[in-house]
Amino acid sequence: MTSAKPEWDIYARNTMNPIIQAHYYFTVWRNYRLLLHRLKIPRGTLLELGSSTGQISLRLSRMYNLSPTLVDTSALALTVARQFYRKKGIIPIIIKRSIFELNLGQKYDFVHSHGLLEHFIGKKQQRAMEIHINHVKHGGWLICWIPSPDIFYRLNRWYLEQTGQWVFGFEKPLTLKDVLSIFCQEELIIRKIRHFPGWIGVTAQRQ
Repeated sequence: MTSAKPEWDIYARNTMNPIIQAHYYFTVWRNYRLLLHRLKIPRGTLLELGSSTGQISLRLSRMYNLSPTLVDTSALALTVARQFYRKKGIIPIIIKRSIFELNLGQKYDFVHSHGLLEHFIGKKQQRAMEIHINHVKHGGWLICWIPSPDIFYRLNRWYLEQTGQWVFGFEKPLTLKDVLSIFCQEELIIRKIRHFPGWIGVTAQRQ
């Protein structure tokens, strides 16, 4: 049975499983590195929207010497993140809030999300994209990872739903055409697009 409401606390607990952590390292983090390869990322500030426990932001912060800010609605995820970061000697800024309620009053050198935009459709998705862009400095970077409805995604989702492990609520994966449509913004220059099994990754720079 699939719940229409995402269960982000369960997801946060799952991310601390050593098997899931290995998945993050060998697939998610690898995909990020391939997407960012040969791009010049300056030192500065990082913002992750819908961060959960922020494991990718931790690696990005260490690799590029970025000061991280994490935004999520799950108190448990952010508590785990704070503990996880402290063990690595990094103190992130933690914000428990919906992205639609953000009023941070600043822009960042590096803004990213992994698996966020697909949870919205229509005008709400457009608004979510605007929030991403509005928090990027001019010349700064925006990276988004969005599920793609390929065979890898469909099989994985089918398995999780059949075994009662689907915790992501409503989610509509996007085709490459969909992704290009929402990234076709006057303020953005798309620098790189990569299609990995189950995912599309986009790197854009704000003009």
